[in-house]
Amino acid sequence: MLQIMRKHARAWFVQVILGIIIIVFIFYFGSLKSGRQTETLAIVNDRAISYVEFRNEYTRLLEFYRERFKDSLTDELLDSLNLKHRALDTIINEAVMLAKADDYHLDVSDEEIRESIYSFPPFQRDGSFDPGLYHRMLRYNKMSPEDFEMIQRRTLKIQKIERLIRDGVKVSDEEVFDIYRIQNEKININFISIPETFFINTIKPADDELRKYFENHQESFRIPETIEIAALAFPGKDYAQDAEISEEAIIDYYNGNKSDFTTSEGKVQPLADVREAVRDALSLAEGLDRAAEAARTANDIVYQEQNFDEYARDNMLEIRTFPPVSRGDIPPGVAEIEDIEKYIFDMKAGETTPVLSDGKAFYIVKVQKIMPSYIPGLEDVKSNVRTHYVREESRDRARLKADHILSELKKGEPLRAVAAKEGVRVRETGPFLPGAAIPLIGTSVELARELFVLSSREPYPEKPSFINGDYIIASFKDREQVDFKELDDAQKNEMKNYLQKMKGEEYFRRWLESIKAAMVKDGTLKITVDMEKL
Repeated sequence: MLQIMRKHARAWFVQVILGIIIIVFIFYFGSLKSGRQTETLAIVNDRAISYVEFRNEYTRLLEFYRERFKDSLTDELLDSLNLKHRALDTIINEAVMLAKADDYHLDVSDEEIRESIYSFPPFQRDGSFDPGLYHRMLRYNKMSPEDFEMIQRRTLKIQKIERLIRDGVKVSDEEVFDIYRIQNEKININFISIPETFFINTIKPADDELRKYFENHQESFRIPETIEIAALAFPGKDYAQDAEISEEAIIDYYNGNKSDFTTSEGKVQPLADVREAVRDALSLAEGLDRAAEAARTANDIVYQEQNFDEYARDNMLEIRTFPPVSRGDIPPGVAEIEDIEKYIFDMKAGETTPVLSDGKAFYIVKVQKIMPSYIPGLEDVKSNVRTHYVREESRDRARLKADHILSELKKGEPLRAVAAKEGVRVRETGPFLPGAAIPLIGTSVELARELFVLSSREPYPEKPSFINGDYIIASFKDREQVDFKELDDAQKNEMKNYLQKMKGEEYFRRWLESIKAAMVKDGTLKITVDMEKL
C-alpha cells in the first residue's frame, strides 16, 4: 500500500516537533500490537475489546484533564468526570461505528488514505508533503507506515459513517427563523418585587417563640473553639541594620532586576537614582537570612527546653500577642503567617510551632490557651437569636405572599388590582433580549428560561423567582416583532449551517445509542467486565 509514496521517501534527519500528535492517535484508537489480547472487556460483532485499548484511552483522557485543570484537578473532580466509563464508552462507540460502516459497505480507498496523509500538517514542509519527515516521525514514535495507514483507514471510515448519519439532517427556513427570533426578539415584562425583608419591621417575637427557635437551631449559635496564641518574632529589618553590601552586589542586583526600577513611562531608571533602594533590598534580604538563622536557633532551644517565655526574656525578644483565633476566622497580622492555621488547631496548650514566616519576619508561635467550642445560653445570645428569627420569619412570609399573588394572577385577577390590594408596586423592565441578566431585576438563569416561553396566553411563570434577596413575580407584557428582512442570505446560511451542525450532533448521538441498544438486545454487543473492578 502507498508504495509510490514510500519509494520516493528521502532518508535525512528531521527534527520532530509534533510527534505527540501521533501518540494521540495511538491512544485514541488503541494499541495495534498483539499484546493487547490480554483481557476482554467487551465484544462487538465478535471483535474483542481489550484492556490495553481501555487503558490507553483512559490515559489519554486523564492526561487531557490534567493539562486542562492542572493543580485544580482534585480526586473529587476526577470522580465526577467518570473517566473509566467514558473511556470504555469511547472505544465501544468506535467499534460499533466501524461495524456499522462495514454493514453499509463503506470502505476507504488507498487514494483516500494517501490524500489524508499528504494533507496532514505535521508531515508537511512549506505547505507540501515531506516523505522524509513522514518516515522520521513514524520511526520516532516506533510506528511502521503500515500501522499508521491502518489507523488512518479506521479514522476515515469512522468519519464516513458520521457524515452519512449527520448529513441526513435537514434544517428548514422556519427553524432558522425560530433561532433568529430567539436571538433578536425582545421581550417586555411587568414584575412585582417582594423583598425578603418586607415584613421585618412587623415581626415582634415573644420570648416563648425565641426560646423554641433557639432550641431548634442551637448549632447555629455555637461558639467555635478559640485559641490564644503568642509569638517570638524575628523581623528581617531588625537584622538588616548592620548588613555590609558590596558595590558588586548592588550592580548585580540592579542588572538582574531592572524591571523593578522602571518609571510610569516604562523607562529603566539609572542605577545612580535607585542605588539606595537597591541597597535597602539587599540589606533586607540579608537581614531575613540572619533572622531565619536566629529563629532556627531559638526554635531548637525552645522545642527542647520548653522555655518560650524564659528564652524571650533572656534574649530581650518581644513576645507578640494576638486576638483569639478560630477556624475560618484568622485576623490580619496572623493570617499572613504561612501555614499557621495548619499547625495551631492540632496543637495542645503550651506547644510551639516550627519556624514560620510571613515574608517579612520569622515566628515561633506558641498556643497559650484553648477555649473549647460550646453552645451559649439563650440570654447570652438573645439579641442574635431575635435577629435570625425575624429575618427567617420575614423571608417565609414574603415567599408566601409571592405565592399568593401569583395564585391570584393565574386565576385571572388584573395585575395592578392585585398589586394595589397587596400593597406592592408594579414595575416594567422595558424591551430587552432575554438572557441571564434581566433589567431592574438581576441575574437569574432560571427566570431567563421562563421568559422564553411566556406569552399573552401564558403570561406568568410557574412560580416566583428568588433573586438577590427579592421574590419576583414576572408578567408578560409584549414582544417586539422581528423583521426577518434584516436577515440577509449570508446570515441565513451561517445560521442554517450552525443549526445543521447542532442537529446533526444530536441526531448522531441518538442514532448511536439506538444502534448500541439494538446490538445489546440481539447479542452482538456484550459488556463482559464489571466497571467497578476496572
